[in-house]
Amino acid sequence: MYRKSIYDRISEKREEKERLEREQLAREAMKPPPPERYLANELSFVRPESLKDKTFHVFTLTEFTPSPFSLVIGRSLAARDASLETLAQKLLGEVDKTLSHLQWIEPVTPTQVAGLEARQVEFRWRQQGQPIHQIQVMFLHQDEHGQRLLMQITATSNNPKGMTETEREAFTQVISSFEVRSPPGGNEEVYEAAPA
Repeated sequence: MYRKSIYDRISEKREEKERLEREQLAREAMKPPPPERYLANELSFVRPESLKDKTFHVFTLTEFTPSPFSLVIGRSLAARDASLETLAQKLLGEVDKTLSHLQWIEPVTPTQVAGLEARQVEFRWRQQGQPIHQIQVMFLHQDEHGQRLLMQITATSNNPKGMTETEREAFTQVISSFEVRSPPGGNEEVYEAAPA
């Protein structure tokens, strides 16, 4: 039986290390780079990964006075291992603690947005004695750097009788027209976000 010398073992370890480095470089070369530009409504720019995006899009019916209806689209970082159901329940727990005279109309219900799994909830509460009616839809996506995001679309009505049919139709029309710019990469690496 042939016994390997120390030089043979050193040579084998070096070859193994070089092979692993070549494989790592090949994997990195196959991963597409993130888009160079961050896309906003009317503009785009290069966003350093260190700058966190806390964008909210707010749509109202009136310019200067309080709007009877608003639609807000928000995004927040989500931990890699957090499920949509867990995030929805956590959010609703926070809503339950902070809103006075909360009344649930529709519990957490599975739905879809742009072909992605989503959750919808509907409730009302009183703010300074005035009734507020809200529908929220949430789903998971990722930003251009591969960080997981919890996307929230919230329709709010301050109509004393609750959300009107016209307001509800506007919300449904927006939700049903949603398209995501790039599909979430099921097989791509998703980077760890801030703890949720």
